[in-house]
Amino acid sequence: MLNRIFVVDSVTLSSTGTAVSSYVPWEQTTRKLTTQVVVKATGQGAYVRLSNDASAATNVDVLVQGGDHVVLSVQGRRWVSVLSDGASSTVSVGALSTGVSGSAASLDLAFAGAATLDPLVTFTRASTATRFDQNGVLQTVASDVARSNNNQDYDPVTLAPRGFLVEEQRTNSIRNNTMVGAVAGTPGTMPTNWQFTTSTVNGITRTVVGTGTENGITYVDIQYAGTAVGAGNVNITNEINTQISAVQNQVWTFTCYAKLVAGSFANTTARVLYVNSFTAAGAFDANGASPSSNFPVGGPTSAALNTQRYFYTATLASATTVFVNGGVFITYNAGAVIDFTIRIGLPQLELGAFATSVIPTTTTALTRAQDRAVVNTLSPWYNSVAGTFYAEFAVTQPSSGANQFLARVSNNSYNNQIGDFVSTTGFAAISTASGGVFDGLASTAIAVSANTVAKFAGAYAANDLAACKDGGTVATDSTATIPSGLTRFDLGSDHAGFNNVKAGYLRRVTYYPRRLTNAELQAITA
Repeated sequence: MLNRIFVVDSVTLSSTGTAVSSYVPWEQTTRKLTTQVVVKATGQGAYVRLSNDASAATNVDVLVQGGDHVVLSVQGRRWVSVLSDGASSTVSVGALSTGVSGSAASLDLAFAGAATLDPLVTFTRASTATRFDQNGVLQTVASDVARSNNNQDYDPVTLAPRGFLVEEQRTNSIRNNTMVGAVAGTPGTMPTNWQFTTSTVNGITRTVVGTGTENGITYVDIQYAGTAVGAGNVNITNEINTQISAVQNQVWTFTCYAKLVAGSFANTTARVLYVNSFTAAGAFDANGASPSSNFPVGGPTSAALNTQRYFYTATLASATTVFVNGGVFITYNAGAVIDFTIRIGLPQLELGAFATSVIPTTTTALTRAQDRAVVNTLSPWYNSVAGTFYAEFAVTQPSSGANQFLARVSNNSYNNQIGDFVSTTGFAAISTASGGVFDGLASTAIAVSANTVAKFAGAYAANDLAACKDGGTVATDSTATIPSGLTRFDLGSDHAGFNNVKAGYLRRVTYYPRRLTNAELQAITA
């Protein structure tokens, strides 16, 4: 149960777990409510609650993690409180001058931990999608519902909110990965189903011993037992196999959830995921992708299934490639005694260089549409002469595919735009284009790592760009022309006519209507 602790301006309190009976209007303190405040937290952090009145329906809760600070737009709010669970934590609330001097942020979009998506953001996605809820259970969200704020994706291991999930369009080519209608011991008809049958290879018998759902992940349990009469492999090859048409140089990624539920891999020599390519005759193409050891030495552990997702990515090298599939191999030596049961859940085979969120399928392949988020007005918050974009984010694969844009203003064309992006080679940058001329680029020397939270700020003015990541050295550029006539602000992608969105989380996006100083850029990204 969270306790309500009122925090007045520029005062630091240590949480004690003692509840305050009611909110205290900020107007009754010695300082009036400003339009922006900075909230900083140490220890385990806390939630800041903003309210218009005593009604819970008006509450906006923002998570401030320990060691971090956020800038909150509190215009029109009458109450400011801090929620604490009584753990060791220190929280301070102060005027913006405690963090950044000069003019305040004119737009502040909180995604990680905030209760609702800001009404300024228009979101579309022409399909359902999946996320993990705060209990680590896989859930489905409806079309045009953002995986953010009250519907955001949580880390299934730490159960921490991850922010606004923005992904490109992807198709899962494996049919029936949810095991709809699957019956243990009954073979499926490929490629419309991945059901399982009892079979014996080299003395090892494979038997389906159950199906079910764990943490929202549908699975099948497969037991392998016997004494090998020769070296070979027990596999889940043909069952997770759709033989999708493929061509040379395509990059495919196979994923599945897996864990060992009985026995051990003690007598096995390899536990691998793979992506295979096949020729028209159906034979394995030796020039295609080879297996990769993605399971740990002891095999998938007995941890919760939602914490054990494995993946393998491969480029199809052969010019004769016609089909591709993905699966699991477990190999053994002659004479080995095998007895283990492995649980496999929600296999996925995607055309792409990295894994994306779960795409459930039934009798056909399923496509998850691209996430698209945009603020359709730049008035009154945008400054056409100078400004600064700040983003706290984590991307899935910054070194794969096209650039991953974080925050970008444009006139709905690539020829006139300003914004922050993560480069294909791993760095973060701000760039400008005016009239089709791309003349401004300031990029950091600090690489962006996959699945790691980072902070980046890009500032712009005429012939004056600056970029800073995680409080590091500020990179600058003196050749930028600032475009005019911009109309929209895209989040996690570029404008509507392109597809420069890959996969990542936006935790917070803030805009300052001035070019922050280099020292300020370092301060807000530290």
